[in-house]
Amino acid sequence: MNEARDKKRLIEFGDKIRRIREQKGLSQDDVVKRCDVTKGNLSMIENGNKDFFFTTLLEIAKGMEIDVKELF
Repeated sequence: MNEARDKKRLIEFGDKIRRIREQKGLSQDDVVKRCDVTKGNLSMIENGNKDFFFTTLLEIAKGMEIDVKELF
């Protein structure tokens, strides 16, 4: 396992989630009100500081009203 590579991927993925959220004009509060993810967890994911389960991605996609495929 390459921790530096994994951390870089988490940061890149979190950046993508943030960009999509901002393009949709949504705040973190807007997203968490629509799904079962806390604001703290969303923030940590967007900053690449938290690994997550696929079900969490499903919830985030639901909160941004997008298909989970758009995150990949």
